[in-house]
Amino acid sequence: MKEFLKDRRKAVFAMTMLFGFLTHGFRLTNKFYCNDSWNYMETISEGWTVAIGRFFLPLVETFRGNYETTWLIGVWSIFCISLAAVLVVELFDIRGSVGQALSAAILVVNPVITGTFAYMYTADGYFFGMLCSVLSAYLVMRLKGWKGIAGGALALFTAMALYQAYISVTILLLLILLLLMLCDPEKKPKELLAAAGRFLGMGVAAMAAYLIGMNVAWKLHDTGMADYMGMDDAGGYSAARLLTAVKSSYIEFARFFLVRWEANFYNVSNVILLLSIVILILWICIRRKLFAQPWRIVLLIVWALLLPPVTHIYSFISEGVSYISIIMCYSMVLIYLMPLILWQDVLKDTGDFAGWCRPDYLKKHVFQVLQSFLLLLISLHFVVIADQAYERMHLANEQIRNLVNRIQYRMEMQEGYTEDMEVALYGNLYQEPEYVPSAPMMPGVVSRLYLTNQKDYSSAIDWFASSHHDWAGIERRKALVRTAEFAQMQPWPAESCVRIIDGTMVILLSEEEVDEYGKRISDYQE
Repeated sequence: MKEFLKDRRKAVFAMTMLFGFLTHGFRLTNKFYCNDSWNYMETISEGWTVAIGRFFLPLVETFRGNYETTWLIGVWSIFCISLAAVLVVELFDIRGSVGQALSAAILVVNPVITGTFAYMYTADGYFFGMLCSVLSAYLVMRLKGWKGIAGGALALFTAMALYQAYISVTILLLLILLLLMLCDPEKKPKELLAAAGRFLGMGVAAMAAYLIGMNVAWKLHDTGMADYMGMDDAGGYSAARLLTAVKSSYIEFARFFLVRWEANFYNVSNVILLLSIVILILWICIRRKLFAQPWRIVLLIVWALLLPPVTHIYSFISEGVSYISIIMCYSMVLIYLMPLILWQDVLKDTGDFAGWCRPDYLKKHVFQVLQSFLLLLISLHFVVIADQAYERMHLANEQIRNLVNRIQYRMEMQEGYTEDMEVALYGNLYQEPEYVPSAPMMPGVVSRLYLTNQKDYSSAIDWFASSHHDWAGIERRKALVRTAEFAQMQPWPAESCVRIIDGTMVILLSEEEVDEYGKRISDYQE
């Protein structure tokens, strides 16, 4: 075991896998559906994923089949995260076992992983994309010449074709590498410019390949950019538009670290961590006499100001792009690694567990120890957040199961009911999401009931009640609401909310979709 742990790559991989299973094991061994899952009960929508620029996602289905195989997807996802952790530790040469263990923990137990596992049906493709984004930074840094640029561009192209937001992961990793160069008085401006130019060249090549690949995929699938989060409305880069995007990126950056603006452990620990990073950088500047080179200080300030825009880079694509889902923010997690990376750069060894037991080491490196202890507490709290989120997913699915079973029971009580009869459902029992109180905004799947229309209810009822009904189309539903029998119905849970009209089982959950003046159906989103 000692020999195994001496191998940095094996140790980091094993620790990440272990931390991942301990934190997310409950999710991997339970099948929870979210609002989006109802649209993908058996398959990822190939046309939709291509239309939103994720044209490699359908290939994932070719590998593991058209089922949400929770355990397989979860294990593969943690495997990809573990490989990414190895690459990060290798990229920044983190040698001490303490730094390696904390890096492994932060990268696999953070809320972004938990939020992504809410969308389990596509998590395997997403996390492979995240691995490719880390690999991109690793290759462009470690391989010399055009090999590094080409290899990095290919990896980044693959990452974006699976999930575009992972470009910010690559950018932030490269920015941290530039930060280390800025903090090194031996590095000349020429070297900094050469590295920045190399990174930029790799990014431009990847983006060009992605745009070409996306247009080819659209041609092959006879589609185009979907009307989704403003993607189809990209462009129009006026000064006012850019200013709005910058402002939005800073707001979303703050929301990630200071969610709901309450004095909870998550917010307070993040503030302390960010302040400690600032103090650590200032200490490095003083120790290495960087203030004697003002241009470095100016660039360090510019570097800090760039963090919000690069971590929320898609705010600049269109005004319609919104960081409403935590899964877009994995690059933010890398900021938690900065104390470990900076200490490694200063001390060339972040210490091992045996050394940290010595009072003389603790006394000599008290600030490093305190920062590491803070990261340990943050990691443990991430585990708590994951547990709370999965508990809410479990409760949401139980409530949905109970509701649809009640609906199915009411249907079966109607005289003339058959298992294959046509069913028409109106309205919904939508409730506001229940987010984890002390965490970044999890997707709406961490909620109570989250079914919004007949399509969602039909999928849920057919799944949980093991039924196979023929669900009525919009024209049939329009005709049914004009009948005298429908006019006598009352919303759920009234006794008259379920009845058979002209051979169709009609379910009235609420009046939301029924026009009170003339009993006409409003616009549906099929």
